This record gives sequence, structure tokens and C-alpha cells, in this order.
Amino acid sequence: MLALAVAVLSTSTFALIMRHTQRSGRDQMAVMAINYVVASSAGFALARGVGAWHASPSTVQIGLIAGVIYVTTYVLILHSMELRGVAIANAVIRLSVLVPIAAAVVIWHERPDLIQKLGAALAVAAMPFLALDGTHRIAPLRKRQLALLIGLFLTNGAVLITSKWFHVAAPAAENFVYFGILYGVSAVISWGLWLGWSRRCRLADAGWGAVLGLVNILTGTTLLAALDALPGTVVFPVFAALGLALTTAFAAIAWREIPGRLGRVGIGVAICAAVLINL
Repeated sequence: MLALAVAVLSTSTFALIMRHTQRSGRDQMAVMAINYVVASSAGFALARGVGAWHASPSTVQIGLIAGVIYVTTYVLILHSMELRGVAIANAVIRLSVLVPIAAAVVIWHERPDLIQKLGAALAVAAMPFLALDGTHRIAPLRKRQLALLIGLFLTNGAVLITSKWFHVAAPAAENFVYFGILYGVSAVISWGLWLGWSRRCRLADAGWGAVLGLVNILTGTTLLAALDALPGTVVFPVFAALGLALTTAFAAIAWREIPGRLGRVGIGVAICAAVLINL
């Protein structure tokens, strides 16, 4: 459970850093590109440090595919926030956890026990309360915006599936080199986007991108460690719901983004889910 707790804390930190860079006007393409360069470098450095430099064909294959999915999801998040605002984009991201939950049951035939099922169900139930909390009115979806949000739902779900895929199909000793490959692919693509998008990079952009990259690889490695200890049907909903609960709580304290009634209910339900998972 320690790995899952660290994964939750790190994914919350990742979201909060992204939010801070948006609030402070940082160049998002530069932050994204540097984030992936640092994460990839850290992955290869850790692989070299532990003497696990070899990558099997399955590790390379999954890393290449995941790298494309990761950067695609990142770009879709940015566009979704521009078109629909943070609340709706965040809702889609968190609800996409249903994709790997379904995959864990259908593809890998995972069968959690009754208490774990109840905890996972509560975690899933908490996400709409947390992610859709808000009082502002939003205009009806246009076809392009709906397609964008559906794409974000599927790609973010695919991001989580790749973690489970690597966990069951590749050697655990290759975790670090896997992330080096994954984030390396994302870095190449994101730098291409940066060259075509803005070509600006201030010192603050680089600094926050570097911090984001370190948090990124911490999230990935601890998520895989959590999957070693618990089934995906438990890990994914808790990872999403508690991560969102912590992010919501911090935003309320630091930025006075106070959650409404739905948000407070969601935080309470997420805490109950965490208690049940630990029984």
C-alpha cells in the first residue's frame, strides 16, 4: 500500500504543478518537452545505476507505443482545458480510469475480493462528485469539442492500460529502462511540437518542466510497484479518486478554489474507499 500512497501523492503533485504553470503563464509546450527529457534521462540513469540496462523486445514495443499515447494525451489535455475549462477536462481524465478497470477484468481476468470491490466502487463513485463539482454554467458541447473529450477519455484510459500491460508482459527488472524509452519517445515528439508551436523557453519554464519530469517518473514507477501488490481493479480507481481528492483539497487551501457540496461529498467518499482498501 505504500507504493500506492506515493503514487497518489505524486500524481496529485503532478496535477498541481501543471495547474501552477498554467496560472503563472508558463509556456506549456516548453514545460511538456523538458518534462519528458528529464523523465527519460532519469529512467535511463536509474537503469544504468541498478545494472538493468537491457530491454527485451516486449519492453521496447510497449515503451514505443506508450510514448506516443502519453504525449498525445498531454496535448489533448491542453486543448480540452482551452475549449472546456479545467473542470470538464479533469472530469474526463479521472473518469477514464474506467477503461483500465474494465480491461483488468476482461483481459487479465482479475477478481478482487468483496471488500476490495466495495472500496473500488466507492472510489469510482467519488470521481463524478469531485471532478464535476462547480457552479459555473457551461455551453452545450459542439461536435468537435465532444470528439476531443472522447479522445481524451480513451487516450488517458490507454495510458493507464499501458502500465498494466507492461506489468504483465515485461520483466519487472526493466522498469527503469522502460520509462527511459517511453519518455524518450514522448520527448522527441514534444520537442517537435515545441518547434512548431512556440520556440520559446524561459528559465522558469525549464525549471518547472524539470521538476515535473522527476515527479512524472516517480508516479510511473510507484504505480507499477502498486500493481505488484494489488489488482488493477483496486489500484486504478483509488489512484484516480484519492489523487483528485488531494488535488482538490490543496487547491482549496492554497488558491482558495473552494469545492462545493459535490466536491466535499466526493472527498468523503474517496476517504471511505481508501479505508476499505486497507482492511
